[in-house]
Amino acid sequence: MRAPVLTSVIFCRWVRIALKEIIKPNYMCKTIVLSSGEHTAISHCPCCKVYYVWHNNLVLSFSGQEFLSFREIIENASFTETSLPFPDKKERILLRSPNEDISFAFTSAELEDFRSMLNEAIYMKEVYTLMGTEPGTR
Repeated sequence: MRAPVLTSVIFCRWVRIALKEIIKPNYMCKTIVLSSGEHTAISHCPCCKVYYVWHNNLVLSFSGQEFLSFREIIENASFTETSLPFPDKKERILLRSPNEDISFAFTSAELEDFRSMLNEAIYMKEVYTLMGTEPGTR
């Protein structure tokens, strides 16, 4: 009868070790918020060099160059040329995210707000870089 007890003890130790690997203490980098609004927040992790774009319940992550390219695509999108009516009777523009299965659907005002957030984030990133005050860069 000892064998099952020993086996369960070994199993419990294995589970604890596995859980420690999965649930590590919080070693996350110190991300900085570059821009924040009602529906959008953009942050940057200087250690990982990753940008995070949070929009409503969607989070996208980008490398530095990917973020600049994404901003360029958003900046060059023409609402008047490509918007279309949606079932809620509002005109919206569809913009693809880096994942081609996920698209943003913006009204004109939402698109302008999103553009402002992206531009503010780039501006603030430049400010932090020039001042040398970006967390995690020392």
